[in-house]
Amino acid sequence: MWWFNKSCSQLPGTTYVLWLLKSKLVRYILFIYMAFSILFSITQLVKYTFGNYGIYSSEFLENQPIFRTYDTHRNSPLSEMTNKHRFSKIHAYSPHTLVDSIHPYYIRAESKFKPDDVTVITFVTHNRLNELVRLAELWKGPISATLHIPSKIGLTDPLIVETINSIKKIYKKKTNLRKQIDIHLITGPSTSLNETLLPTPTNFHVNVARFFARTEFIFFLDFDTWPTPETHSNIKRYADILIKNNVLILPTFVFIENVEHVENSTIHYKFPKTKNDVIRLVNRRKLGLQDYGWEINSGPTCLDSWLKADELFHVEEYELHYRPNFVARKGGQIPWCSERFDDNKAACIFEIYLSGAELYVDPNSFLIRHHFDQDSHLVNYGDPHWQKVINSRMYTNFSREVCLLYVRTFVAMDLWKSPISDHVKQECQRVLASWGSGLIKNSEK
Repeated sequence: MWWFNKSCSQLPGTTYVLWLLKSKLVRYILFIYMAFSILFSITQLVKYTFGNYGIYSSEFLENQPIFRTYDTHRNSPLSEMTNKHRFSKIHAYSPHTLVDSIHPYYIRAESKFKPDDVTVITFVTHNRLNELVRLAELWKGPISATLHIPSKIGLTDPLIVETINSIKKIYKKKTNLRKQIDIHLITGPSTSLNETLLPTPTNFHVNVARFFARTEFIFFLDFDTWPTPETHSNIKRYADILIKNNVLILPTFVFIENVEHVENSTIHYKFPKTKNDVIRLVNRRKLGLQDYGWEINSGPTCLDSWLKADELFHVEEYELHYRPNFVARKGGQIPWCSERFDDNKAACIFEIYLSGAELYVDPNSFLIRHHFDQDSHLVNYGDPHWQKVINSRMYTNFSREVCLLYVRTFVAMDLWKSPISDHVKQECQRVLASWGSGLIKNSEK
């Protein structure tokens, strides 16, 4: 044809465009391009409309890497920070002597854990290694443990060297320990008043173990409290509840003879293995449901509801001093435990509750608390009276502060009228009743 003999530059502009439009190949390409553009636009519109990309729900961004913007090395600038600098920000309320002495993964488990697994976070000292062994035998999943050995000279301390060597010997004999347990060593003094005092578990230790856990879900478990072998698999069934930033509570039972301090209080009981075993022991008054701060069988977990339930049920009588053993997400919208306190798990669950989390009780799982070592410094530890008074006043101020924080946050984010603020309205009305109940009422207007 005539136009094959001419270059494109020789054709008039209008004639060239008309020629392109008449070409079947060009029209086919244009049709595909337009169809793809329309489909892509509709897809993006649906994602924007129904996606969960709000300010408060930031799952889309939380796992995204941080890249450099000033050179070609695409590494996170966070990698340039020293541990001391990083932890001084993360643990802003904790003494620098502790923050400067964290050694993450000092002993690292060999296994590569699945992201949707559940990690027990726990605390251990050099004289309680046998309890770590027992926990690993009962818990069939990953464990993130903070090992605290106070020292003035750090890693070269003979006690630290001896303890680490003992752990390595145990690891050689116990394959499950070698595969399950990450140990994060802390060498700082437990208190500025007495550097040789054996440490006790604190919110600081909980946050360290949580921060370095390698799974999506974490299990806040008290010392001297043991799960059953089936607990791990039972918890994993509720991943759909936990991923929505809710909390799964596991009732804790205690042998009543130990609570009442009878003469033979060191007896080793045969632990119940099933819920029916627990019910029989409860009926015989050998076992009781323990919620710290409440009489046996009378706490918010509600023994009667647990005995009858075959499905998850809500904690109906929540109170700000409630401190159960529970499972939650490692990240998401779950707040961290306030480190202004030494050991106050009630502060952890209180802030989680105000953030909008629902508290569910597992009707099939249970934990057993029993003091195997009655001479342990953890069992016999007690705050002086003046320390208890200070802690009580601090917690009162903390509860008011956190209430005001979440009231302001939900109002600023236009979430005050959404269900997520219900717990703040219910609980903070009582907390602020003495000096500011009008704040809640005024914010509703």
